[in-house]
Amino acid sequence: MKAGASGRGVALAAALALGAALAPSVLAAGAAGDPLPVSADVSGYPDVRLVVAAPAEMGDQLLTASSFRVVEGGQPQSIQVDALPADQLEVALVLDTSGSMAGAPLAAAKSAAQAFLAQLPAGARVAVIGFGAKAAVVSPLSANRSAQQAAVAGLSAGGQTALYDAVGAGLAQLSATAGTRPVVVLLSDGGDTTSKATLDATAAALAASKVPLFAVELRTGESNPAALSRLAASGGGRVVPAGDPAALGGAFDAVARQLVRQYAIGYRSSGHGPTDVDVNISSGTVQVAGRAQLSLPAMVDAGPPASADPAGDGGTTGRPLGSWALFGGAALWALVLLGALLAASSRWAPRARGLVSRRRGLGLSGAARRAESLTDAVLRSRGGSARLATTLEAGGVDVRVGELLLAVGAAAAVVFVAGWLLISALVGLVAALVVLVVARVVVEQLARRRRARFGDQLADTLQMLAGSLRAGHSLAQAIDTLARESESPTAEEFRRVTVETRLGRDFVESLSALRGRVGNEDFEWVVEAVEIQREVGGDLAEILDKVTGTIRDRTRIRRQVTALSAEGRLSAAVLMVLPFGLAGVMAVTNRSYLSPLFGTGLGLAFLAAGAVLLAVGGVWLRRIVKPIF
Repeated sequence: MKAGASGRGVALAAALALGAALAPSVLAAGAAGDPLPVSADVSGYPDVRLVVAAPAEMGDQLLTASSFRVVEGGQPQSIQVDALPADQLEVALVLDTSGSMAGAPLAAAKSAAQAFLAQLPAGARVAVIGFGAKAAVVSPLSANRSAQQAAVAGLSAGGQTALYDAVGAGLAQLSATAGTRPVVVLLSDGGDTTSKATLDATAAALAASKVPLFAVELRTGESNPAALSRLAASGGGRVVPAGDPAALGGAFDAVARQLVRQYAIGYRSSGHGPTDVDVNISSGTVQVAGRAQLSLPAMVDAGPPASADPAGDGGTTGRPLGSWALFGGAALWALVLLGALLAASSRWAPRARGLVSRRRGLGLSGAARRAESLTDAVLRSRGGSARLATTLEAGGVDVRVGELLLAVGAAAAVVFVAGWLLISALVGLVAALVVLVVARVVVEQLARRRRARFGDQLADTLQMLAGSLRAGHSLAQAIDTLARESESPTAEEFRRVTVETRLGRDFVESLSALRGRVGNEDFEWVVEAVEIQREVGGDLAEILDKVTGTIRDRTRIRRQVTALSAEGRLSAAVLMVLPFGLAGVMAVTNRSYLSPLFGTGLGLAFLAAGAVLLAVGGVWLRRIVKPIF
C-alpha cells in the first residue's frame, strides 16, 4: 500500500478499536452466502466509521470506493474507503484442548490453526493459548511463526473446558497499543464448565477492551451457541460454524481472509437516535450486504441561552452571541443618549478673540449642568481644578474642567456597565480604569505636542519680535504683530497676552503666565530678558538676537541627539510592548498555555513580579534613551 493509505488505515483501525462496542446486527445476506460483518464507531459523531471484512469469494484484489455503497436511514451516503493494513494485526489464537477434542477433532484443529497462521502477514503478532481445565499460554505474543507452529503442534487434549478464562488470557496477551488491530480468534466445541470467570464478566471485558472476537464453533452435543454469539457480539466479531472437524480448515480460512481484507468506511452522518446503516460490497458477480444498528445522539431542541459558566474558568464568556449583541446595542444607545444630553439646548458662550482662559465649552443645561458644577466644586476643593485647567489650556482643548470630567466619567461608567454585563465586574472595572487613563494620557499628549510646536516656532518668533523693535515699534505693538502674523499656537498665546494687557493686566505678569503655560525653558530666558530690560534699560532687540542664536544652537543639538537616540527609543518601545504582544498571541493560539499564570497562586506571584520588573525596566530604559536638556 501507499504510505498515505497506510497512515489513514492506522487511524481508522484505532477508531475501530475505540468504537467496536456496538455489536453488528447483520440482517441481510448476499449472493456470496455469508452475511457481511459490520462494526461501527460513532464516538466522533457526526463522523461515523464502519469496518467491514470482504468475503473470501471476492479474492485478493484490492477493492476501491466504487465497490462499496452505504445507506443510512434510507439515504445514500458519500463515503471514503481505506484498506486497513494487515501487518498491524495482533491475534490471540485461543484453541480448545478439552477432553471432548481428543482424536480427530484436535488433529483437524491443529492443521486448520497452522494453515491460519501461514495466511497471516509476516509482521502480524500472534499469541497461542490452549485451554482445557485451565488456560495456558503456550506461545506468547510475537511474530515468530516457527515458534507458534511448534506450540500448536504440541497441544494435547484432556480435562474440562475453561473457555471464559481462556478468552481472558487471550485479552491479557494483546498489547492493544495505538496503531494496532487486536483480535481474538477462538476455537471451541462446547460450553464452559470450569472457568472462574463468568459469561457476563467475559463479555463485559471484551466490550470494554473494544477487541473483536471471531469464534470458530465446532458443532457437538456440548456446544453452547448462545454463549459464543454473545461473546462475538460484545467485541464486534462473528461466529463461524463448522459442522464437523473436516470443515474447520474452511472456517479458519474464512476468518483469516476477513482479518487481512478489512476496509474502513467513513462518512458524515445526519441521523439521530437508533439508525440502521446498510453496507453493500460488489466485486464482479459477487455481492454481499450487512446491516449495523447505530445509536446516534438524539436531536437537541433549541432551548434557552446557556447561563454563564459556574466554574468561572475564564475559557468562555458564558453568554451566547444574542446576549453580546443585546448588551452591545444597549451600550451604544447609552453613548448616543449621553451625547444627546450633552448637546441638548446648548449655546456657545461668547468670548473675546484669543481669550482662552474662559473656554466656551458645550453649554450644558439642566441636570448635566448641575452635575458639571458639582464636579467642578469637588475638584476645586481638592486643589486639582487649576492644574487640570492649565493642562487643558496648554493642550488647546476648548472644554471646561467640569465638562471634561463629566464626559470621561460618563464614558467610564458606560464601559464599566457594558463590561460587567458582557463578561464580569472585574473586566468592567479594568475597562473603566483604562478609559480614565487613556483620557489623561490624551490630554497630556495634546499639551505636550502643542508646547513642542511653540518651542519649534520660538526662534522665528523672537527674530520677528526683534525686527519689529528695530522698526521702531514698542514691545506691545511688536507682540500684537506676532499675534496677527504668527502660526498656531504662537499666535493664540500672544493674542491672549495682548487681550489680557488691554484688560488691565500688567504686561510682565501676562508674559510670566504665558511662560507657565508653555513650559519652555528657552522662553523663560526671553521673559527674564524683558524684565531686566524694563528695569535697567538697554537694546532689547540686540538681547533677543543673542537669545535667538542660543536657542537655534540648542535646537540643532537637541534634534541631533534625538536622531541619535531614535534607535534606542524604538528598542525600548519594542521591549515594553513585546510581553503583552506575546501574551496576546498565546491567548489566541494556545490559551491553555497561559492558564497556569492566572489560575494558580504561583502564576499570580510570577505575574506580579513580572509587572514590577517591567516597570523598573521601563523607567531604566527611559532614563537611558531620554535626551537631557
